[in-house]
Amino acid sequence: MFHLNAYKIGALSAVIGLTAILCLTTAFTGIQSGTTVIVGGTLIDGAGGAPVPDAVVVLRGNRITAAGKRASVKYPNDAKMINAEGKYILPGLIDEHVHYAEWMGELFLAHGVTTVKDTGNPVEWLSALDKAINAGQTAGPRLFYTGNSLTSRAAPTKDHHLGLKDDAMARAAVKILHRQGAAAGKVHQQITPELLRAVVEESHRLGMPVTGHLRRIGAREAALAGIDGLEHSSGIPRSTGPNPDLLKTDDPENDLVGYYDDLNEAAEMREENFGSLIKLLVDKKVAIIPTLITWFRIASDRRAEFARDDARYADEPGLSYVPRGIRALWKTSELYEPPNTEADARFRTAYSKMSVFLKRFHEAGGRLYAGSAQTVAVPGRSLHHELEMMVELGLKPADVIEMATRRNAEFLGKGSELGVIAAGKLADIIILDRDPLADIKNINSISAVIKDGRILDARYNPDYAMPIPRPKVTRPTWLERELEKVGMR
Repeated sequence: MFHLNAYKIGALSAVIGLTAILCLTTAFTGIQSGTTVIVGGTLIDGAGGAPVPDAVVVLRGNRITAAGKRASVKYPNDAKMINAEGKYILPGLIDEHVHYAEWMGELFLAHGVTTVKDTGNPVEWLSALDKAINAGQTAGPRLFYTGNSLTSRAAPTKDHHLGLKDDAMARAAVKILHRQGAAAGKVHQQITPELLRAVVEESHRLGMPVTGHLRRIGAREAALAGIDGLEHSSGIPRSTGPNPDLLKTDDPENDLVGYYDDLNEAAEMREENFGSLIKLLVDKKVAIIPTLITWFRIASDRRAEFARDDARYADEPGLSYVPRGIRALWKTSELYEPPNTEADARFRTAYSKMSVFLKRFHEAGGRLYAGSAQTVAVPGRSLHHELEMMVELGLKPADVIEMATRRNAEFLGKGSELGVIAAGKLADIIILDRDPLADIKNINSISAVIKDGRILDARYNPDYAMPIPRPKVTRPTWLERELEKVGMR
């Protein structure tokens, strides 16, 4: 959400905390050979089923071959054994909204996040980084991405944004992003309904969902145009407020101004308008990715607690490779302190109203997913905080665990391989010391992380390999040059 060139570092804050139990190095490649068996823990499979005590999970290579009650699962006597007695076995977590940087991989993995969806970076860089992770050149989660964000011709303000001039250009851009490995499309704040419809039609033809950070149009218009996801719950205030045609501060250059404007607009939501929008979103199968820890932390009673948790990371010796400016952000909480008492009251009203909407949406069968938008937060830990805030809405820990595993995988089109511990799935697993169903905060009690069948058990590595730094993007961008080749610039 927040871009560091928009304001001084001193005006920013961070999200973040540290699980010092487990950290990762880049000294692994390939797939775990032989059979590994996790024995004795309580299995929380991610599919919403009842916990299975005294469970066994059998891994061979990078796949799960069996999972269930110890008495009902067979495994070879010579298998490598992991004793999980007294512990809890879950699928690897999935963060549905990140803005990846080359230094983030270890941190995601250390906090049990084995898959992420990047929602805005140059597609050619993400494609190369994905290949580097898969080749073992750097440690990182499974990387799915939207690539360059698509917006209107007049508003490509961020370096990776693409301004679309017409439907034909929209369709051509989607095709190029898809060829570069994009798992979804993303539209940004100034997109028009007409351009959105073209992006949706082409994306759906190619089997990709479309998500969006809306501003100029509301959630109702976007749903009718076929959008699949609403990042930051964006568009909901516009479609439930007193004046859906009012655009307050149209200042895409200043993220902080826009952020406060979003909160002010959410404070004007009218509950009598909730029902019809919820019905439309549920009927159209439109998902909401609330990113509460980024969008509404400023209005939370726990913001001081989050700030203390964040600050513990800044001086961690093993994280010396994290850019100094980022670690400076982790030490401060200024961004998430309201500018005055009037704003504090208004932002709390906004959070209260959005909480009511999201809980009603969930109870109506709506698709609610878990993403943290951790641009200025510690990767991985921010998702834990997101799950905590979702429980504070009134959701059950079992529900939010399912959102951060099975449901997130399904949005990525990877439900057949990820998000659930079951035979045939990829072996992405976390083991916790404490029960997350009793207290969702226990999601941070990481004992072990397994990705792609490999047990990751080293410490943070000050020499963490970052072979492909994010390039300085200039115009014409790579995507713009590709469009020129097909006559779309």
